Amino acid sequence: MPSTTRIIVVEDDPDLRIDLVDYLTLKGYMAMGAASAQHLWNLLAMHAPDLVLLDIGLPDQSGLDVAPVLRQRFPATGIVMLTAFGDEGMRVAGLDGGADAYLVKGASLEVIEATCRSVLRRLALHTQAAASQASMAPSAQSIPALDKAQDWLLHVANCTLNGPGQTGVELTVMEVSFLQRLMRTPGLTVSRTELLNHMGKPETLNNLRNLDGCAARLRKKVEQDMGQALPLRSFYGQGYVFTGTCQIIQPA
Repeated sequence: MPSTTRIIVVEDDPDLRIDLVDYLTLKGYMAMGAASAQHLWNLLAMHAPDLVLLDIGLPDQSGLDVAPVLRQRFPATGIVMLTAFGDEGMRVAGLDGGADAYLVKGASLEVIEATCRSVLRRLALHTQAAASQASMAPSAQSIPALDKAQDWLLHVANCTLNGPGQTGVELTVMEVSFLQRLMRTPGLTVSRTELLNHMGKPETLNNLRNLDGCAARLRKKVEQDMGQALPLRSFYGQGYVFTGTCQIIQPA
């Protein structure tokens, strides 16, 4: 592969991370390592990679939750999961979550690099096909402007949440405040302490339980009223993350 092909290796084991980065660099890639999900987000703020080699068991966020956000924000980036979890359920979850390939740790460096190369080759062919179709598409003048139908819209003034292409569901003031803080930083975990601070509540056991109850009721409400899952993930002992594309509609 050309030396301009960027790969980020997201792995908390420093020895394995160094081995992978060194081997991929030897093979001609521009490889760099990230020790955590937050480290990955920091790197992504500077440049988009061609492929991410992603561990599931990261210290701050599960790779199963990172992958869908990556897929939404960087649809042209390949995702190869490399993890110690080899059971069928985890494989299905990883692939359903956006991974292009799933490898179990213990695979040789040669197999890992070959898998990355295969994914990159498929993505390149897909990009070429998309470019060919675009060249035959109608001019931009004949295409109506895109709306935000694929976003989750939080209307603060009237306390409603709209799902992608859906009518809104009514929210409580607490649910609005909860979502408002999460949707400010989609894809990033917000601690329960920070969420309570945003709501103006002290960190007490009762308030923590109320916060978790709010999240559970919100998930149930959206699923019942909209027929789809709210892209809200929780991390035991850490907090919550909103993994969908979203907008906050503030009062005029």
